[in-house]
Amino acid sequence: MYSSHNLGSQQTSGKILRTVVDDATDLEPGGGLLFLITGPVGSGKSSLVREIARSLPGWSGIRVSALSWHADEEGELLTHILHRADGTGTLGELVDREGARTAIIIDDAHWADVTSLRALVEATRRLREGRVVVILTASDKDDADDDLPMSRMREMADHAITLAPLDVEDVAALALSSIGAHLSPLAAAELRDLTGGRPGRIQEVLQAAPADHWRLSNPQIPIPKPWRAALERRTRGLDVGPVLAAVAILPGTGTGSPDLIRFLADDLDGSLLDAAVTADLLELLPNSGDPVLRFTHPTDRAVTRATTGPTQVTRLHRRAAQYHRASNNLDAALIHEALGAEGADDATARQLAERGEQLGAAGQWLDAADAFALASKVAAHPEVSHDQHLNSIEALIAAADIPRARLHAGTLSRVVRDVKVDSMRSYLALHEGRRSEAVSLIDRAWNTLEDTRSTDAAMRTRVASRKVLVHLANWEPEKVVHWAGVTDTWAPETSPTRIEAQYISMIGRSAVTRSIPPDVPLPGETPTLAQRRHMAAGWIHLVHDDPVAARRYLQFNPGNEGSERISLWMDGWLARTLFILGEYREAERTVERGLARAERFGIRFLEPILLWTGAQIAAYRGDRELARSYVNRLTFSHDAFVIQRIPSAMCRMLIGGIEGDVSGMNRAGETLVSISQETDISQPGFWPWEDVYAQHLVLTGRIDDADAITSIAEERAAESGIGSLHAKLAVPRAGILMQRGDIEGGIRRFEEAIEQIESLTMPTYQARILYEYGRVLRRLGRRRHADEAFARAGDVFAAMGATEFVNRCNRERRAGGLGTRTTGAGGLTPQEEEIAKLVAEGATNREVARELFLSSKTVEYHLTRVYRKLGVRTRNELPRVLDEL
Repeated sequence: MYSSHNLGSQQTSGKILRTVVDDATDLEPGGGLLFLITGPVGSGKSSLVREIARSLPGWSGIRVSALSWHADEEGELLTHILHRADGTGTLGELVDREGARTAIIIDDAHWADVTSLRALVEATRRLREGRVVVILTASDKDDADDDLPMSRMREMADHAITLAPLDVEDVAALALSSIGAHLSPLAAAELRDLTGGRPGRIQEVLQAAPADHWRLSNPQIPIPKPWRAALERRTRGLDVGPVLAAVAILPGTGTGSPDLIRFLADDLDGSLLDAAVTADLLELLPNSGDPVLRFTHPTDRAVTRATTGPTQVTRLHRRAAQYHRASNNLDAALIHEALGAEGADDATARQLAERGEQLGAAGQWLDAADAFALASKVAAHPEVSHDQHLNSIEALIAAADIPRARLHAGTLSRVVRDVKVDSMRSYLALHEGRRSEAVSLIDRAWNTLEDTRSTDAAMRTRVASRKVLVHLANWEPEKVVHWAGVTDTWAPETSPTRIEAQYISMIGRSAVTRSIPPDVPLPGETPTLAQRRHMAAGWIHLVHDDPVAARRYLQFNPGNEGSERISLWMDGWLARTLFILGEYREAERTVERGLARAERFGIRFLEPILLWTGAQIAAYRGDRELARSYVNRLTFSHDAFVIQRIPSAMCRMLIGGIEGDVSGMNRAGETLVSISQETDISQPGFWPWEDVYAQHLVLTGRIDDADAITSIAEERAAESGIGSLHAKLAVPRAGILMQRGDIEGGIRRFEEAIEQIESLTMPTYQARILYEYGRVLRRLGRRRHADEAFARAGDVFAAMGATEFVNRCNRERRAGGLGTRTTGAGGLTPQEEEIAKLVAEGATNREVARELFLSSKTVEYHLTRVYRKLGVRTRNELPRVLDEL
């Protein structure tokens, strides 16, 4: 019943708005809904509920705010609600009336009294005639001191919505819509960091300067006057400036230990620090080690940073470096030495670059990116600064922080031909699914190395290894193997780049040789590199009919040292593995985990693999709306990588088949044929699309076309030993034989396929082949054998939770006159009853024919008999008459 939403962008906010409004408008008389919207101050709660209220025309709206000083007055808020509604009776009398539709919005609900909250909850659960929606907004802190805290309300809410901060793109969009200014990516990022991504605070900053100021290429971010006034009010009469300045200069999340803060502020007895905490200027947070301090109000940090002079900032950073060196925390000391440097400092830059290399080798890419960025800042020579800036972007990409990498890459020239820049941009374009850019840039980088006859082994290794990844994304297995060999030529034996290329090339070798390459760890393997090996081995074992081994490989967890990009690959193939194993619930969770990871890290090119599986599971379970939602998110651009286009077309074709969308299946199948003419995508088992499309061609009477596709696939699969492929290809082959008059030959092919698929641990394939066999048998009039096939298929579908196909199997059994019922209501035969039900649900004659494996003329004949038996004249009368039987 309960659901939780997390708004990460304005687009998601719109989606949640539609969900809330749709759920409210769908309420039946006697229905109620409770929504809880939480988030910090300025996160957009008020804006969202205003939009919800505007989007509920015809509803009576009551909006009130709970006040902290009334929190202990039981029933006070309820009385206020009734007063605002001009009501003299009870809440039930106000909302539970015939035709009443009431929306009650409570701002700052964390201050509401318990009695009022209970009454509101009960109103959503105990109605008989009216409709009511209660919307609570609350701080994400549980400040109310009562026996019904917001945590309980979250459990009871029908929808609990947490507003997440805006990302950089959302900040830029907000600036454009509110002041008409196009912010540069770096300005938007700085504004996001300053405000924590909270829409209310962003608006305050935007309004603190004229619109023309924001149109500058690099505008200074102003501090709003109300922020300054608020800090002055909170610090009036307190001498806590040194402590606040000490906390304000801390990098990253702006937290530090009490000992560090006292040292920086010369607060020997801790009295200044205690005064700041007592005044709620600073707060003490639990930590994995010792507790840390931070500003209670982030706006106070921004004001303090802006009003602390540069000389004091330099002094504080140098003292912090001294403190950390004494504590043997060399990383923190280096950071503060760089931040406290006056002008260039080559020695510090060199140390930071070396530390960045060490952190990167250990898989700590975000820390490495920070080290390289600081090295770039303090390096004296522009060329060194440029190289360290590139290293920082490379580390961000390796850490899968694609949005941040894109921001920093935007500052680099696109004109100058630079191998390092071209290689980095290609790598970035790969993650974002921009095929043409990725291919052209990586080719240009290699050609530059060749033209200049460069012997830079490290750069040749980097570029060659990226060509491995680009060719994998473009599904060119032979080139994957070739460029892994080039990488091997230039890289040291234990180079992580060489090992990664060799592991990824396992996929190419398997596709080329139609076999399973040895799974042997190479010398120098780390957990991060082992993750690559497990991903490749898992995919290959899935292809070669061993989903159990594939699941074991793909569930490998490298700990904190893994790559998000490789984790996303593993999510994609693990979800596919679980789907084939019939473990639909776990597969669904894996799909959503992967999609969330792709969205969070900006890695778009692997989304279609997840959406392909997610849509199929949703369709099998009967959730057509969710299936269509997944399909609508697929990639169909011709500039997408082949590894995006294949699953997108396969998904569209499979869902089209389930929904009876003949034209959709035709388009998807033709897309796959077109891709196969440009690129060889028919390596056995990797992208098994031919059996689905060929079966569609059989059903639509294009027998010769079906034969051509099936024959080529059978020929290529002959030496692969992939049993599931032979079994699935037997379905269209059997149909072709039967259409050409060899009925018994077709039956034998089906029986061989079933025997073969039942020897494998692939219940999804098994159930679908049994289902198709049952449909053929019923069409041939072999009703009892058909019933047995449908019964077996239905049992497997039921065990997997494939509700849609359980229902289809039962429908087929009833249409065959056997199964669980053999006589129809109203004197209808089983087949007539199934046709009548489908027509009553809105299906056309052609859709009914496809669903029940009949010709359109046969459907028309039976429908005429249905009309005569039931005494109706049009299909519009069928729903009412069938309900009365």
